[in-house]
Amino acid sequence: MVYIKSCKSNYEQTQTRMPASDLALNTIKEVIKDIELSKIDAIICATVTKDYIYPSTACVLAGKLDIHNAFCFDIESDFTGFLSALKIAYAFIKSNRYKNILIVATESFYICDDSNRFNDASVAALITNEPTNIEVNFIDTTTDGSALTNCYIPMGGTANPYTKEGILNKEHFISIKNNTVFIEEAKQAAIYTKEVLANRDIKPDFYIPSYSTKDAYSSFVDALGVSEDLVYSKMADANSSVSASAGVAFASAISDNILAKNSMVVLSGYGSGYTKAVAVFSIL
Repeated sequence: MVYIKSCKSNYEQTQTRMPASDLALNTIKEVIKDIELSKIDAIICATVTKDYIYPSTACVLAGKLDIHNAFCFDIESDFTGFLSALKIAYAFIKSNRYKNILIVATESFYICDDSNRFNDASVAALITNEPTNIEVNFIDTTTDGSALTNCYIPMGGTANPYTKEGILNKEHFISIKNNTVFIEEAKQAAIYTKEVLANRDIKPDFYIPSYSTKDAYSSFVDALGVSEDLVYSKMADANSSVSASAGVAFASAISDNILAKNSMVVLSGYGSGYTKAVAVFSIL
């Protein structure tokens, strides 16, 4: 069995001008305060705004947290980063080789978003094989890479290295095709969520969607076809925080104490690049 021992988040209404690792530190310290650091087997960090090209932000975090025996690596899974990190941690724990894995999703956008369309946020969770009141049942993910240019940073990789002209043209900032991208993605994510659950004959008691805009939230609820009372809405009008978005929504729902005992909860993440993910939890 795989469980979440603790999950905490930090959502900022403005861009903090902090490195992604610093933004996550307080959140992580709260999550790991009751475990010996030597018992943390791995740190998996999901981010698209990493501190450095290398080393990994997970490696930077290990140094700042004084964790010495964990293996550390970053993943870049766009808007489903938190859920992708959870999926990897789930597999590691299920393998019976590892007992405690710290997953982190953290985003700091001041260096790549010049229009304040994304907000800074971090979320951390300790995934364990020790029974808690949140059991991870399964995670399903999918990606359609054909939507690359809907939302991306055009310059800075090996396909289009940095140039002086490109910087002057702000090609190192986030480019969004149009404002309807996330509305359509939310709709498709809801359809995907329904299909995944139907295939497994799962009937959830509550849904927690990722977030990007109020219109996207409404699109998700409409396409899901359930009562809005069954869908978490606190983050509905928040700006997206890419990798951290779904995790922040989940942690917020936990802190609000709205996940009923003996219920089944679905967390759905989605975003451009056409990444989608669904996780199902039992609240024990």
